[in-house]
Amino acid sequence: MLNSWFYRSNAFKAWILVLVLGSLFSSQAFASKMASQLQEAIYLFEMKGDVDESVRLLEKITRQGDDDDKESAFFYLGKIYDLANNKAQANHFYGRSQAFTKTTSKAYWLAGRDAATSYSPERLLQKTITLKSPIRKFFDGKNANILFENGHIAKIENGKIIEIASKLDESSHLLQIDSDGMWYQNSTRDSLFYKPHNSPNQEISYVVKNVIQFTAVNGNAIAISDKGFYILDRKGTILKNNTDYTSCQLQRDQYISDNFIINCTDNALHFISASSATESFTIAQYDIIQKTYIYKDNIYLISGNMLFCYNVQDPKKTLWRAEVRNVESIQIFENNIVTLEASGKITLYDQATGAVLSTVRANASNIYTLAQGTLGLFSNEGSVITVDTLLHPLWGFNFAKPPMTRPIIKKRYIYVPFSNRKIFAIDAHYYGQRPLYSSKLTSQAVHLAKQKKWDKIPPYLEMILENEPGNAEAHFLKAFNQELKNAPEKDRQRAWAEAVRLSTGSPQVARIVLKYYSKVIGANYASQLNISPKTLYPQLLGSKKNLYMVDPATEQLICINAESGKQRWSKYIGKIGNAPVIQSDENTILISTGYQMSIYDMNKESFNKPLQLPGKAFNFTLTGDYIYAATWNGFLLKISRATNSIIWSRKVYSMPFHVVKLNRFLQLCNLDGELMRLNDDNGLTLEKSTYKVQVNITAMEGVDSTLVLVSSTNKLFLQNIKHKDFSPTQVLMENPIVSMQVVKDQSENKIIISLSDQSIYLYSSIGTPLWKYQGKKSIFSKPFIYDGKAWIDQGNEIIAISLKTGKVVKTFSTPGGAGTPLILNHTLFSASPKRVLYSFPL
Repeated sequence: MLNSWFYRSNAFKAWILVLVLGSLFSSQAFASKMASQLQEAIYLFEMKGDVDESVRLLEKITRQGDDDDKESAFFYLGKIYDLANNKAQANHFYGRSQAFTKTTSKAYWLAGRDAATSYSPERLLQKTITLKSPIRKFFDGKNANILFENGHIAKIENGKIIEIASKLDESSHLLQIDSDGMWYQNSTRDSLFYKPHNSPNQEISYVVKNVIQFTAVNGNAIAISDKGFYILDRKGTILKNNTDYTSCQLQRDQYISDNFIINCTDNALHFISASSATESFTIAQYDIIQKTYIYKDNIYLISGNMLFCYNVQDPKKTLWRAEVRNVESIQIFENNIVTLEASGKITLYDQATGAVLSTVRANASNIYTLAQGTLGLFSNEGSVITVDTLLHPLWGFNFAKPPMTRPIIKKRYIYVPFSNRKIFAIDAHYYGQRPLYSSKLTSQAVHLAKQKKWDKIPPYLEMILENEPGNAEAHFLKAFNQELKNAPEKDRQRAWAEAVRLSTGSPQVARIVLKYYSKVIGANYASQLNISPKTLYPQLLGSKKNLYMVDPATEQLICINAESGKQRWSKYIGKIGNAPVIQSDENTILISTGYQMSIYDMNKESFNKPLQLPGKAFNFTLTGDYIYAATWNGFLLKISRATNSIIWSRKVYSMPFHVVKLNRFLQLCNLDGELMRLNDDNGLTLEKSTYKVQVNITAMEGVDSTLVLVSSTNKLFLQNIKHKDFSPTQVLMENPIVSMQVVKDQSENKIIISLSDQSIYLYSSIGTPLWKYQGKKSIFSKPFIYDGKAWIDQGNEIIAISLKTGKVVKTFSTPGGAGTPLILNHTLFSASPKRVLYSFPL
């Protein structure tokens, strides 16, 4: 019997505690189905001290009550056993209560009691679900339906893949699945069908051809074709409208007040009535609308560098606006709005007023809600940092891969799909209150490593990675152990590559990993770059003792101390765009920002006043005293570097063109191969060549009396400008030319070329082939020329090719990848796709 313990010395204190905690749950209890029985159970316990009868009644409620009843009954059972110091039973009932909780404050409180009544570590990764057939398409949402390659359709429930009765014919085209049924087109795309799950033999058909875009919400659907759009319901009703929305983007799953939403090229959202198939209203913006999100009666949209909020009752009035930069996603979190910017900045806004409630920056490429009241910040490397309602960190974990779609949240598990063959099921109620089992094992493995008991570590690593596939410390110990055992080079490289990649999300672990890693590869240092996860291929610029990097995603120019690898500062450039033109020499960095150019003076460490261009920049050419800017609409500008002013500007073509400075004149060639020569002093035309290269020109260089042109037809054209009437020498390549440079080698001009198949060629200035090197895995396939060698990244290494022989004369190992190298002060630098900066002594 439980009665006896209640009358002990702490009984009164316990009784008061239950009264206080009871008030936390009382509002929900009195609104529930078995409210009177619940009140009676509380009365029996609190006022009568009849614990056994109270427990009996609460257990009955857990069997017969609705979800609200069960939540409260399980809570009180947990508290009764907690006060009786029966922690195992208390823990069991707290966990059961948490499974039904819909209130975040209660979920947090129950998580705390769960930890207080159980000392065992938490296995976050509960199970791995291996799929028999690969996923063809994943339908996001509450039910998370899956179409498999074999045509079967299923949902995830209770840790299992449960097939839905309907099966799609292999030739049919599935448009959407929801909890009630599926929409699809037949193989000829001349009809559209709806088939409910509960009546697999029933099929409703619609004469709708060639659906381009489709979504269904709340029993209604909209289908856009090249002939207009259709509004459909599940009863077979169809409404036709001939308005052309083929150039617009239907906002999938977005629906408000009986309206579907279409984002069009007129920078406006068009709201289409599901009842009448007509436009109800529009919301127009000055800039392109990049993202939209609907929550209750509010419409949130990203346009330009602003987040706007409107209400459906008065869509012409802006409720509030907030400044943002490059927003990757926008969603609801705990009745507030949260945004993720490309920089990794996460901001929480009050959904009604736009007030900023909290801000944090993380190595995040996606954000998804997880347990009640938690938000997961997922990185490209597979790590997740989970934060609370004010973005404070709760726990971290690494799955080794980023999820392929939004996690599916159920009562018992949160399902995280990581590939078309594997789904992880994690604990749906973990709040970081208890240590993770993988963390406990990691501490034990680290302790053994400090004692140098390496022979005992492998079994621990196996268990760690089984419970946390991306555990960075485990991968680091694995790599370190392989170095000690002198394992094969490929195995060691693979192990270090994983250790470096997976440590990215944890600065403390990354510092340790990179410290040992740099010693292994013989580098001065390997340091983490503080750039956006979206900047996959960072390019280095350099001068004196500083390295520079443009981070387009965050629109920042970053300065790094070349000797230490530490960031000195970052400066906001302005809206760069998707394909900025960037050029530099030892004194200046040029960056195109829309219709202007930003000039950064590396000697003064400051930006000059931006210069307005008559069009978007196509390319820049730098000489000792001047900058030449060519625009997409055919303008050429000459700019003084000394005064930061335009000397002259004129339109020379009606299309983009290339320009080089040769002697005292400028040689131009447009993309159609038309040559032109200008006076450098005033920009006037000296002559137009009668010869036209009848192909598209993708690059041009000039040296002495030779003009080198690259064509889209895989040809190299060598034109002698002293003998303009002679046809140019043509050199045919086997593959498209990716890069071309004119270099000086042993006082002779030579041409080095990289092709799309990664092969590298060296030619003489008259087109004689000198050597070929077959490269591999280079990011941009453009060698850096220094000290008679061509330096180039080759996947997991950087090599130096002798310009004289075409043979590899030096190699630096870079497990995990490298980027285009830069050499400064006799030191080689490279930034990897995983945002690691290498420094090697030459």
